[in-house]
Parts: sequence; structure tokens; C-alpha cells
Amino acid sequence: MQKALFRYWIVLWPLAACLLLYPINSLPIRVGLLASLVGVLAGCFYFGRCKRIFCVVLLLVTLLMVGFLICPGRDYDQNQLRKAYVHALRSYEGTRYIWGGENKFGIDCSGLVRAGLIKASFQEGLRTLNPGLARFALSLWWHDSSAEALGQEYRQQTKHLLGATNINELDPNKVMPGDIAVTVSGVHVLAYLGASEWIEADPDLRKVVIVQIPERKNPWFQETFKILRWSELDVD
Repeated sequence: MQKALFRYWIVLWPLAACLLLYPINSLPIRVGLLASLVGVLAGCFYFGRCKRIFCVVLLLVTLLMVGFLICPGRDYDQNQLRKAYVHALRSYEGTRYIWGGENKFGIDCSGLVRAGLIKASFQEGLRTLNPGLARFALSLWWHDSSAEALGQEYRQQTKHLLGATNINELDPNKVMPGDIAVTVSGVHVLAYLGASEWIEADPDLRKVVIVQIPERKNPWFQETFKILRWSELDVD
């Protein structure tokens, strides 16, 4: 029986790694990843139970992680988070386009703007020891949302700012780095990087590109857009 459990436990390691690296974010993938990680952790306690020091260290690390996440959050520097978000968005330049993707192995338009904020929020949460930002990152990861949903202020994650006939004619003084533009049709979303640069996971070019406006050849820049701001980046 123990040998069978050990074999199942060993299988969980590559399974968890594959689910973690799999680019498409969906509910079954998220549930499977959490279940496999819990299984790996439980196996570590079970098969390492004879090594007291190992179990104590593992328990302390687990309790510290859980304790950190359940602690109250606090105010944070929105400008610093905005800078971290723009930096995170830039890190995806050149990533191949995969519908439903949300990591460096493949990403789509909504996955790009979400993954950048998830990454920035989690890193800033750890760097500043702010549990609120870390929890927000995990919540954003868990509650997937399409470009259309972002344009409709899904779960109050985004806040509508204004409409734009097209991005080329948008007054740059009315947007801030990190703001996003969702087509009125709800099929595409881009993010503003500042200095007249926009980033998008372009389904036609099949990769993430940074575009300097004015841009006359890319058809997305001729679309009518809604401009929104992430609630976590909303400066009152």
C-alpha cells in the first residue's frame, strides 16, 4: 500500500509542474494545480515523517506562508505598483500568441494584461511584505476574465474612464501607464506603457508586440475603444 502511495506521490510532482507551466488558464487547470500541490505537500509530510527536523521546517514554512496570506493588508504605493506593472508587461514582449494563454509559454490579449498585473502585484506584495497585494494577485489569477469582461468592469477589477474613437486619436494626457483599452466589440484589449507606446498580444501577428503610435497599418488601432483603469491602480 505504501509503495503504491509513493508511486502516486512521485507522479504528482511532474503533474504539478506541467499544470503550473501550461499556458492556458481555465478552472479545471486551476483546480488540478491546487489539488496536485496539496497532494505534493501532504506527501512530503507523510513520507518525511521519520525525519523530524525536515517535518518541523516544512511545517514552519507552510505556517509562515499561510499566516502571511491571512494577515491584514495595508496601503501601498500605487505609483510603484504601476511601474512594476509596466515592467512586467514589457517582459512578455515576443511571447507567442495562444488563445486562453496567460504565461511566457503562450498568452492572449486579456491574458497579457492580467498576467502582468498578477506578476507585479505578487512581487510587490512579497517585496513590501504586504499580504493584501499578494491576495489580490491570487484572486486575479483565480477569477479569470476575458477582454469583454474587463471592458464591463468584471468584479469591479477595472474602472471605466472614457471612450476613444481610436487609439491614434486618443489624447495621451488622459491616460496613464498601465491603463487598458478594450474594443467596444469586446474582442481585444491593449495596455498603455507610456511615451505613446502600447503593448498587445496580437492574434494576427501571433505574438506580443509593442507599438508606437500613431500606427496606421495595424487594424486594431483603428477600432473604437473603451479606456479603463485597473482598480488597484486607480489614483483618486
